[in-house]
Amino acid sequence: MGLGQTLLTIMALMLMGRLILSTNTLTLDTGMMTDLSEYRISATSFGVSRLEKIEGKRFDEASADSNEVLSLTELSTYAQFGPGKDPGESATNEYYFDDVDDYNGWTHRDTINFIPFKDSVTVEYDSLYYNAGPPVISRVDRTTNRTFIKRIIVRVTSPYLIDYSITVNNLPRPDTLKFERIVGYWYMR
Repeated sequence: MGLGQTLLTIMALMLMGRLILSTNTLTLDTGMMTDLSEYRISATSFGVSRLEKIEGKRFDEASADSNEVLSLTELSTYAQFGPGKDPGESATNEYYFDDVDDYNGWTHRDTINFIPFKDSVTVEYDSLYYNAGPPVISRVDRTTNRTFIKRIIVRVTSPYLIDYSITVNNLPRPDTLKFERIVGYWYMR
């Protein structure tokens, strides 16, 4: 074998090595993106199911099925929001929660497909007002103002939820998924 053939063989091996390395890197990146997508889908499912569970509760302690709330003063104050604040409720067992604001400050941990998730819930009063355009929802001072509208915020975190688009000290930062819903009180006569 001559010098020309040896050089061609070395170049072919280098080209094949580069091709194999590129293929492996592409496969690894695709697998990582698939895993990240699966984590986000699971976290979204976890957060949305929490929102739906909360929305299935009544609006306020004062708005039991047979009660009609006509005045804002009948509604719970912000100090009464949270687990275990209403009579007969437990601060550690959500089975006893019967209205939306019982979830304020509630955190829950669960594992889905061996992936640990944590959700935390905030419930606060909001207000709805009309200006020249469509209705606008705005935050009110949640500690003093009561309204017939409550905002539910669910934040889902996991060590597997990572945002690679923003780095801190050349490390990707943990990500939090945030889900919000507005619920209002209405009574049909």
